[in-house]
Amino acid sequence: MQRRRKATLYELMRKGVGDPSPSRPSGAGFSLGSGAIEPRRPWKAWAILGVLVAVAVVVVGIVLLRDGASKDGGSGARPTPAPGTTVPPGPAANGAPASTPALSQAKPALPAAAGGDPRKAGLNYLVVMTGAATPAAELTAFLRSKGLDAWQVSGNNAGLSKVIVLPASTTGSDQAAEALKNEVKAVGRLWKAAKAGNPDLSDCYFEKSKG
Repeated sequence: MQRRRKATLYELMRKGVGDPSPSRPSGAGFSLGSGAIEPRRPWKAWAILGVLVAVAVVVVGIVLLRDGASKDGGSGARPTPAPGTTVPPGPAANGAPASTPALSQAKPALPAAAGGDPRKAGLNYLVVMTGAATPAAELTAFLRSKGLDAWQVSGNNAGLSKVIVLPASTTGSDQAAEALKNEVKAVGRLWKAAKAGNPDLSDCYFEKSKG
C-alpha cells in the first residue's frame, strides 16, 4: 500500500489552503465596493430634496401671481371716454340687468293734465292701465313726472278709468308707436320699483278710439 505523499509548501501556497478570507467591515457608515471602504453621505439626499422643494415653491408662486394678475385685469375700471363721446351703461352687478335710461328721463316733468278727454275718433292711443280711479290717478301723476304726456280718461265700464299716453298713432304699429311703448316700459320699471304691487307696464297696448 502506497503511502500518501504530503503536500509541499509550494502546493499549499498555490491552493491557498489555510489562508482565511479577508473580512470587510459593514454596517452604518460603510459600503461594500471593489475593496475600498467609503463612508455613506446622507446629506446628499437631503440636499436634493431641498432643491426639489424650492423649485416647487417657485412654480406655485408664479402660478398664483399669474392668476391674480388675470383677475385684476378682468375687473379693472372701464376706460375713460374721450371728450364728446357717450359710453353706454355697463351690466349691473350680481347678474341684474343693466338699467336702461328711459328717453323721457331727459324730458322735464309735465304739469297736471287739464280735465277732459284728448282722444279723437280713428286714432290709436297707448293704453297703459285700466282700473280704479285712485291708482289710475297715481300712475298718471308718476308718468307725467317722468315727462310722459299721460292722461286719465274714462274706461269702457262705469267706475273704471284708463291711463293713456300721447301722442296718438295712426296705425299703432309704426316706428314712433314702438318707440313710445319702449319709453313707457322703461318708466314702468321705475314705477314697479317705487311701490310693492305696482305693475311694470309691459302689457301696454294701442287701442283705436271710437270717439
